[in-house]
Amino acid sequence: MLKVLYLVHDLADPAVRRRVLMLREGGAEVTLAGFRRGENRLAEVHGLTPIELGRTADAKFAQRIGAVVKAMSGLKGLLKTVDKPDVIIGRNLEALAVADRANAMFGGDVPVVYECLDIHRLLSRNDMVGKIMRGTEARFGRNTQLIMTSSPAFIEHHFAPRSGIKAETLLIENKVISIDQTVQPTIARPLKQPGQPWKIGWFGALRCRKSLTMLAEFSRLMEGRVEIVLRGRPAYSEFEDFDGFVASEPYLRFEGPYKNPEDLRAIYDDVHFSWAIDFFEEGLNSSWLLPNRLYEGCLYGTVPIALEGTQTARFLREKSIGLALPDASPAALRTLFETMTGERYHALSDAVAATDQKTWLADRSDCEALVASLSRLVPAAVERGDSSASAPKTVSPEGWTTMQPDASSSVSSLIIIPCLNEEKHIEPLLAKLSREIDHMNAKIVVADGGSKDATREIVARISMSDPRIVLLDNPRRLQSAATNLAVATFGRDYDYLIRIDAHGDYPDDYCRRLVEEAVATQADSVVVSMETVGFGMFQKATAFAQNSKLGNGGSKHREGAKGHWTNHGHHALMRIAAFEAVGGYDETFSHNEDAELDYRLKKAGFGIWMTDKTRMVYYPRSSVATLFRQYLGYGRGRAKNILKHGNMPNVRQMLPLLVVPVFIGAFLAVVNWAAVIPFSLWAVACVGYGFWMAIGQRNPYGPLAAVSAMVMHFAWSAGFWMELLSFRGRKVAS
Repeated sequence: MLKVLYLVHDLADPAVRRRVLMLREGGAEVTLAGFRRGENRLAEVHGLTPIELGRTADAKFAQRIGAVVKAMSGLKGLLKTVDKPDVIIGRNLEALAVADRANAMFGGDVPVVYECLDIHRLLSRNDMVGKIMRGTEARFGRNTQLIMTSSPAFIEHHFAPRSGIKAETLLIENKVISIDQTVQPTIARPLKQPGQPWKIGWFGALRCRKSLTMLAEFSRLMEGRVEIVLRGRPAYSEFEDFDGFVASEPYLRFEGPYKNPEDLRAIYDDVHFSWAIDFFEEGLNSSWLLPNRLYEGCLYGTVPIALEGTQTARFLREKSIGLALPDASPAALRTLFETMTGERYHALSDAVAATDQKTWLADRSDCEALVASLSRLVPAAVERGDSSASAPKTVSPEGWTTMQPDASSSVSSLIIIPCLNEEKHIEPLLAKLSREIDHMNAKIVVADGGSKDATREIVARISMSDPRIVLLDNPRRLQSAATNLAVATFGRDYDYLIRIDAHGDYPDDYCRRLVEEAVATQADSVVVSMETVGFGMFQKATAFAQNSKLGNGGSKHREGAKGHWTNHGHHALMRIAAFEAVGGYDETFSHNEDAELDYRLKKAGFGIWMTDKTRMVYYPRSSVATLFRQYLGYGRGRAKNILKHGNMPNVRQMLPLLVVPVFIGAFLAVVNWAAVIPFSLWAVACVGYGFWMAIGQRNPYGPLAAVSAMVMHFAWSAGFWMELLSFRGRKVAS
């Protein structure tokens, strides 16, 4: 078990509690020591008694320096009961100074990690004070092997250009921790009835005087049409009279602290919008951070409000969610809310709810990955067989990105996007992928099947400014042909191919995660699970069906599962040598070509790994007709697979095959009424399952999802039998 000494600047900080929970759930033994700035019982961790290094106070920098010096001088006595740790983590600059002293005390060979989630304004100054502070940071960080931070802007504006610490940098976002189902996300939003006010929640560390003043003035301007709800820990040193100010405001109220993550659902379900703006150290730290409340609020469907020009606003723009104020004024807020309608709000909230939940949530696997990342810093202990140190695991942790060269840049990848008439989606997709390949050795090939809209013009324009993106004509139009052509044209220079659907959505680090998994597992193919998301009524119902056993029959790549070796999954990455060894995709298949190729890969002895480190979002067909045609093709493709390879379908696929036969048999009811029973049982079972899902999962789309599932079952069965009978006809004719 990895032994971690966690030194912190404020034992009462709820974020400290979250990090301790992550480390413990990841399998580490944590000793917590730090300074105490105040009392906060909600920040305590059950079963852990921290070592107090001294008392400090907000906004009293000189006093804090004195406390740090005193703690460093008496550290041997303070830590006398602590065994030598495997890793020391120092949270913020003052704790880093103590971590440096602790490392020396334990022999000077303990890896030090610098956790920095805020850049103090003194570190950003351009005068002599700033140089001294940055020199101090470099001095105490001279033995640092890893920097953990929560926003890419911190790396861009401080650690890369200005900090004197030279260490590997990891981005760990402030996601909500979900352990043992303590977090239960919901997309149900409080309905605003006529005459009721909109509610904006400002939760967390309440330290921004400008936000408080601005929200109070705005709420008065709206004359009760908007209310402001505050929860968390006020930094009383930043306000003249926080409690008195709040008490005097008619539309603003403070409802005390809360426990994170246990209380998040209750507090966010009570508001419509979340205030994701912080003017504390305006223009510097406040512009660079990605606050906790951003992840907390979005997880529960509230609409975040950010300020243009900040990292938070850029993050929301990339996700196509939230609201951004053009300037920091009550008037700008009033303009925003004067035009706010129920319909617009629900569209905004639905967009947040449709975002991949892993964007906001870190689970136990992420905790384990964090500890694995720390474990690899202690190779000497592992090599000598020291049981006190955990062996490094090759794991790609959710929520962080290695900013130094890693697996993604040590191998080369060919990212292939087959597309046809995708002018609405291709530009944002390329923008997302181009940011990702900044950290990869990769080329993007858009294989266009003859688009009649502006797709080709958009790709050509982008490729002129970015030579890593190329446009390739795909005269055969099929996706299978597009991938084969791209590999034949460019594949000799690359290790892996990554297949991207132009109409899907992907996490920001999707391609890197795939490469990391391929390198870690040595898999020849890495496949992913799919989360289906809908927007309109029928599309939402279809998504609900496809995400359930009613629509997917328990398919692992539809439902998701822990990482494992498999026979088939949604195609994501393949080793080009393996792809070429089996001859690539069979271009006679318009559907099910991935399953057909997987069969040949497995037969040839290649390994297929289903990853749980990333997934894609799929948008289903939005009408009965298009859904029917899609599944008709799937059925035909599955029949072609059987006819080509003789591999029989499994039980979950055999059951839908009976739908068309029992439907045809139902017409025999004119002879005997019992003939309609099988078809009726199928229909009743589908509808009943839909109602059961609606009740059990509190989703109103359950009954309509049953209709979508019946369309899929019938079309798949019809396509299968059509292909089977047409093949038989071709055999007879020949």
